[in-house]
Amino acid sequence: MDVRSLFRPGILATRPYTPGKPISEVQRELGLESVVKLASNENPEGPLPEVVAAIQAATAQVNRYPDSSCYELTHALADHHGVDTRQIIIGNGSNEIIDILIRALVSPGENVVYSQGSFIVYPLTCGVHFECGRAIPLKNDRHDFPAMAAAADDNTKLVIVCNPNNPTGTYNTASEFQELVAALSENIIIAIDEAYYEYVVAEDYPQTLPILREHPNLCILRTFSKIHSLAGLRVGYGIGHSDLVAELQKTREPFNVNSLSQAAALACLRHWEAVRGRALRNRERMDWFAAELRALGLEVVPSQTNFLLVRCQGDASELTQALLQQGVIVRPMASFGMGKNAVRISVGLEKENARCVAALKEILGT
Repeated sequence: MDVRSLFRPGILATRPYTPGKPISEVQRELGLESVVKLASNENPEGPLPEVVAAIQAATAQVNRYPDSSCYELTHALADHHGVDTRQIIIGNGSNEIIDILIRALVSPGENVVYSQGSFIVYPLTCGVHFECGRAIPLKNDRHDFPAMAAAADDNTKLVIVCNPNNPTGTYNTASEFQELVAALSENIIIAIDEAYYEYVVAEDYPQTLPILREHPNLCILRTFSKIHSLAGLRVGYGIGHSDLVAELQKTREPFNVNSLSQAAALACLRHWEAVRGRALRNRERMDWFAAELRALGLEVVPSQTNFLLVRCQGDASELTQALLQQGVIVRPMASFGMGKNAVRISVGLEKENARCVAALKEILGT
């Protein structure tokens, strides 16, 4: 018996998500003592000491199941954003909220619109849910909102927008987003994935919470993985109309966010003042890094995030392997639909960025 015949076509056609190589794997494979990871858009500063202390304190209760309702975290987030607790849904990373939205909304024959050249989880999740994805090409490395609106039809249940976008680092303006919202039917849910929200410095970036009050078909996604340095604990959340969230909660797995993650996220909210300093330091490091990369003749896309999309001459996978041999992990972007010459490089600490630049100078012969 061919067990593969039991699976839906979308499952068979899907290639599993390939994460950036962990440092330990590269050290083991190449025999390197020191490795710099600039592949996964992680915050290089690490969690705050107060957050580490909260995690340590919570370990004494790991023999108990976590609070499945995430009561304290939900109330803290509602207070922080000035919304009702019924408007908050907590996920195992914002990835889970994306999966919940698609599972809850999409039936066979219906579709989800997103950008080709955006977060790779969108096509992966749509592929395993009735092959429902409808990918629209980017325009000048940005979402083409008019084309996305035109692609939506009577069978469209969800439009996903990553803003700022991963992996390009680009953003769409407030006026552009308002035009997209106005162009789409109120029967289509718009998920705005704002994983990098806290890094944005652009003054015309859309502030979506006020829009949510006027448009109940909007769902805002945020995460603790990036600015708060909790990528290893997986905590994300969605903010939407209470009726929408009530239905989404039905598909959320019990105990989906563990007790250590909840404690850590609560501590992050209690020390929110640290976020701005981290964003400013990221911007300073990014500006230096981008200038150095451009000086090497590489094309660097302006970014509102904690990473840079870089285009090189030739095959980026070859450049990635050459950097790997020197202990610098970056991420080629062909699998994201960005072409063979694109690579994404996270902004690390000053010494990590400098090491990447030095390795590139040696590789490129400049």
